[in-house]
Amino acid sequence: MVTFLRRVRTALWPREHPRLAEPDALRLRPMTYSDLSGVVAIEGAAFGDPWQLSSYARALGDSGHSFFVAELGGRLVGYAGLWVEGDRAHIAKLAVHEDHRRRGIGTALMVHLLDHARRLGLCEAFLEVRRGNLAAQQLYRSFGFRLERVQPNAYPNDGEDAFVFVLRGLLDIRPVARP
Repeated sequence: MVTFLRRVRTALWPREHPRLAEPDALRLRPMTYSDLSGVVAIEGAAFGDPWQLSSYARALGDSGHSFFVAELGGRLVGYAGLWVEGDRAHIAKLAVHEDHRRRGIGTALMVHLLDHARRLGLCEAFLEVRRGNLAAQQLYRSFGFRLERVQPNAYPNDGEDAFVFVLRGLLDIRPVARP
């Protein structure tokens, strides 16, 4: 976990990310109902099979769910969410608008989610990712997530497998110091 901490503090926090054009303009905050149309638009472009607006509205009202958005210069550019399952954080949502990818925004959202899960007292985090989504797998591995198992035919629209990644030891991580 020490390696993870060092990377988050020195390399991964997006205010220091070399490709983030306006690092001070990046803002992470809790998702609100007024964000939902933008979130659904980003999700539809990213995944093609988005949650409906009504699904997000229900989830926002559930205390076991936590959702956050990323704004760059006041514009919604990404979102992420987790729900609590026992002592684990299920990272169920993370997407960045296609015009803003590979600039550290997904990294910022993941740092925020993991820090939030740790503050909730959760012991580990897990997530599912498509077998073919290599960029996301690379991001998750950079945080120390490890492949735990494969779920065959997990995505009903095309039958693609899902990889289940797990990050253990969240409570061993000290809070991330933000500039």
